[in-house]
Amino acid sequence: MNSVLNIINANKNFDGTIALDDFSLDVPKSSIIGIIGPNGAGKTTLFNVITGFLTPDSGKIIYSGRDLNGLSPYRITRLGMVRTFQQLRLITRISVLDNRRGSVAST
Repeated sequence: MNSVLNIINANKNFDGTIALDDFSLDVPKSSIIGIIGPNGAGKTTLFNVITGFLTPDSGKIIYSGRDLNGLSPYRITRLGMVRTFQQLRLITRISVLDNRRGSVAST
C-alpha cells in the first residue's frame, strides 16, 4: 500500500491513564479519513502525537516516509503535516439556535 501516513503501535499514557493503546493506522495517499469516538477515546491525543505536540511513549509516526518521532511541531509543519484547532465562537446577542446554525438573527 502506498501510504502518506503510517502510525505503528503508538502508545501514550498520562499518569497511568491510557490514551493510546497500541494504535496503528495506514492512510493511503489521496484519501480522506475520519476519526470518531466518544469523549476521552484519545482522538485529540492522537492528533497531538501525529503533529508533535505530544511525544508517543512508544511506536512510530511516519509521514511521507519520514519518522516524525522527536521532531518539534514547527519542523513537522515544514514537512507538510499541519493541523487546525477548533475555535468555538459564540455571538452573545443571538439565540442558542442561531449560534448553532452559524447565522445572525436580524433585529
